[in-house]
Amino acid sequence: MAQDDSAGRSFDLPEAFLDYLTSTPYSAEEYHALLQSPEERYVRIRDPTLSLATIAQRLQVDVTELVEVSWTKRFAQRHPTLRVFRIPETAAVRQSDLYDSGDVFGVDASSIACVGALDPEPCDHVLEICCAPGTKLCCLADLCTVTGVDINRQRLTVKGLWLADGRSWAGDGQELMSEGLTPRDRKQTRKRPKVEAFAPDVFDGVLVDAECAHDGSLKHIRKFFDERGKTSKLQSLEEHMPWLSEAKRTELAQLQFELLCRGFQLLKEGGKLIYCTCSFSEAQNEEVIRRFLAQEPRAQMDPLPWEMPENPVERSTPEPEPEMNGTLTARVRKLLRSPEVPCRPAFDLPPGTACRFDPQRSATGALFIARLRKEHGGEGVGEGW
Repeated sequence: MAQDDSAGRSFDLPEAFLDYLTSTPYSAEEYHALLQSPEERYVRIRDPTLSLATIAQRLQVDVTELVEVSWTKRFAQRHPTLRVFRIPETAAVRQSDLYDSGDVFGVDASSIACVGALDPEPCDHVLEICCAPGTKLCCLADLCTVTGVDINRQRLTVKGLWLADGRSWAGDGQELMSEGLTPRDRKQTRKRPKVEAFAPDVFDGVLVDAECAHDGSLKHIRKFFDERGKTSKLQSLEEHMPWLSEAKRTELAQLQFELLCRGFQLLKEGGKLIYCTCSFSEAQNEEVIRRFLAQEPRAQMDPLPWEMPENPVERSTPEPEPEMNGTLTARVRKLLRSPEVPCRPAFDLPPGTACRFDPQRSATGALFIARLRKEHGGEGVGEGW
């Protein structure tokens, strides 16, 4: 299994968190089992000419433990910089020359599905709202012209972005210049078209990577527990997850709705919008989409560019798995080698238009993805919501 100290640990979840879990599809026992499960590690390789053996050698890992994720190849066929590999925890990514040259990025495999769902053309100009820390934005920057907006300066680890509130951004705010980018990315940043203030219908594609409760980001949740499974940093946990109470959850859903409305207003007619979060909560995902569709006549759900199983796979408590080829289990190896995208349909949305990734079914982090298209004509909620 992946070398991860969470396996077998017990986590003493605080009462506020247990109360929050009642708003998700998981019971406390099921969520606890997810926290105890090992987590896989992935990287994106930008150079499409590198062989598996070369990548393994440059990352200083055994080639048998470096596995290209087969289901992401459908995206790499169209966009060769989106190759994704599973690597062992021992991989020295930051010490490799691939890191120095900007040819390797840490990424969750589900994020590649999000970028693949938007599927921009090279001539497109794409906006990402809530772009920090920049993983998806860096993927998009290799495919097309990009603009990123986020309100949190501390999380903007990639420069060349706008520091502004995504609910009202209109080409204003503070632009952070590109000293944090590679030379190739600086060139990409400089060629961005100017966005006219308050102009609707600006972007060919929009990614609303909405602020959420982060309950599906298990790696980050584990950071707040000590080796005994006690909440060693409860204050930090509450700062990291300020949306635990019922009142705050309502406030969060409104924030997400407003981010979606603004992103849709800035989308060109005929353009595609992806809404995503790393939360398990239906209130932050499907309910936000359903509310938006009820109020925006120009919004239509659009099929994702891959097929999903007709019936969701039932959840069950993860069973211990024997190790196979070092740190890879048979179940994970099967998922990585399958060409089928390992997600499940979203709840009560048109078939094939929205999906969920989760650690158990997908061997990835949690991610909800919904794809919408802006129809021609009419007026919607973009103004005056």
